[in-house]
Amino acid sequence: QQCAWRAQGRRGSMSKQSRRDTSNLTPDQVVMCSQFTEFTGASQEVAAMCMGRNHWNIEVAMGAFFDNPAAFAPPPPEVDTGAIMSMFKKYKDEDEEDCIGIDGILQFCSDIDISPDDVRMLVFTFNLQVKSQIKWTQMEWVTGMTRIGCDSAEKVKSKMISLQADLVDPARFKQFYGFAFDMSRADGQKVLELDTAVQVWRMVLKDKFHHLDAWCEFLEKEYKKSITKDTWMLTYDFAVQSNADMTNIDLDSSAWPVVIDEFVEHYRAQK
Repeated sequence: QQCAWRAQGRRGSMSKQSRRDTSNLTPDQVVMCSQFTEFTGASQEVAAMCMGRNHWNIEVAMGAFFDNPAAFAPPPPEVDTGAIMSMFKKYKDEDEEDCIGIDGILQFCSDIDISPDDVRMLVFTFNLQVKSQIKWTQMEWVTGMTRIGCDSAEKVKSKMISLQADLVDPARFKQFYGFAFDMSRADGQKVLELDTAVQVWRMVLKDKFHHLDAWCEFLEKEYKKSITKDTWMLTYDFAVQSNADMTNIDLDSSAWPVVIDEFVEHYRAQK
């Protein structure tokens, strides 16, 4: 018990230190932390901690992180694993013992008062790290719920705000954005049907893309093709880089997908 108490104390100290690490950064250090998170997918707190331990040498810091990422992971929140398993048993499929199927997912959505097609459910499954939108395995459920520190429907409802707040970090949001594509594809398909892509874009890029409505309208009326993962990811880059009138987009020196080039030309022709 004494060893456990000391370990908990060390974890607490590390957690406090990681919070302090982000409070007094110089502008150059903020930039380096952003670069670190972009390449590693780590949080800003972990980036600052790892960079600080390695004298703000980004190459050395990233090497240390990839050599032993567990050393920089925050301690998992305390949860009742028995309660998590009880939840799993409540929602699990009657025919498949080791997974939660569509009926269980719908019941879970009802219990947390969130519609299945609400963007918050996409955020939740992203944090659960599931591989399918219609089947959650027991391993995904237990490890995911433990990771986010939830062992009841009420805790999930309370946690939603912070899960969404985590997406303020650009690197974290880009991971979520890529996950949205993977979760929205039909089984066995490498591309996303256009109507589905438009629906998901309107959910995840709302308030992030100046030209979201014009983009979706162009695709539906002019493009009329499925969306590849490459086009999907580059659309996010285009969304965050283009200004309100697209005057900063230089088609001659850029390497955007053809559909984005065509959209820019179409948009400018309308003006």
